[in-house]
Amino acid sequence: MTRTEFAERVAAGLGGWFQQLAAQNLEHQVGEDAARVELVRMISAQRAFVPDTAVRPTNWPTNTKKRIDIAVLGRKAGAKGWYGAIELKWPAESVAVAATRQAIVEDSVRVAFSATANLCANFVVLGGTTAALTSLFDTPHPQAPQQEQQRTAFSSLFGRTLANPEGTLSNADLNAHFPDFGDRVPQTAFNGWARRLKTELITVVNATVGADTKGSVYVWQCKK
Repeated sequence: MTRTEFAERVAAGLGGWFQQLAAQNLEHQVGEDAARVELVRMISAQRAFVPDTAVRPTNWPTNTKKRIDIAVLGRKAGAKGWYGAIELKWPAESVAVAATRQAIVEDSVRVAFSATANLCANFVVLGGTTAALTSLFDTPHPQAPQQEQQRTAFSSLFGRTLANPEGTLSNADLNAHFPDFGDRVPQTAFNGWARRLKTELITVVNATVGADTKGSVYVWQCKK
């Protein structure tokens, strides 16, 4: 399985699950914990990889308590290393958007600094209702210039169309708009990094009911 195919399966599985809930008029009841359980179940059901949750990346020091949401492990006995590291975000419609953007950027740094091999799937997966995603990406902050600059920087990092999939922020921009963005990575793994953070949108799946888009699932590859 290629990294793109894996990402497409992740997005399709979560998008289909969410679409079924939307058809039952339950799209506003979905939480991040439920989405994470569904993602783990779906990865396991594919029988290509073994998911593990809340685990320490292999290149992080053994004394750290910091963890990644989902590790993607090999199924064969004796398989070494991680095939992928995944952080999942599924924000509600009523969240504080600036804090949520900060957390998503921190997640992208965490997976970028998680050692993977073979598939090298260093994914941030973002899902939610159309209203929740619109508030993160598109709703301006006319009375709050700092938040508006953060929103613009966030959109520059996370492209949402496959026609223009790549995003990037310099270290200076990260520090300006997402202070302490590396605090959730052990400093020994971070090791004074001061370059650019890059993302690439691999796939997006919309959950629809008729002509109405109820929400979306995005998968980005994150690279330091």
